[in-house]
Amino acid sequence: MDTLKDTVQDYYNQYPVILPLFCIAVGIFFLLACIFDWNWMFGDVNTTTYNLKKIDGLVNMFGRKTARILTGIGAVFLIVLGIGLAIIII
Repeated sequence: MDTLKDTVQDYYNQYPVILPLFCIAVGIFFLLACIFDWNWMFGDVNTTTYNLKKIDGLVNMFGRKTARILTGIGAVFLIVLGIGLAIIII
């Protein structure tokens, strides 16, 4: 029987453009969240958590505007990474 790792590897070998498209889609999603200042992503923050693995931690430590800028920079990085991976694969 194939393990999950083998199944994922076979799928990726068959469709190598999936990873770059996923990076680009996630980057665009986060960039739109930064541009339109989506409240569900940057608002209603619990002020007692400082977990940097979540955006709440960024908002608590640096403020909403800086958290949006940092998330936007990360989003642009993901988009550029996805485009670079697509160019390398194709």
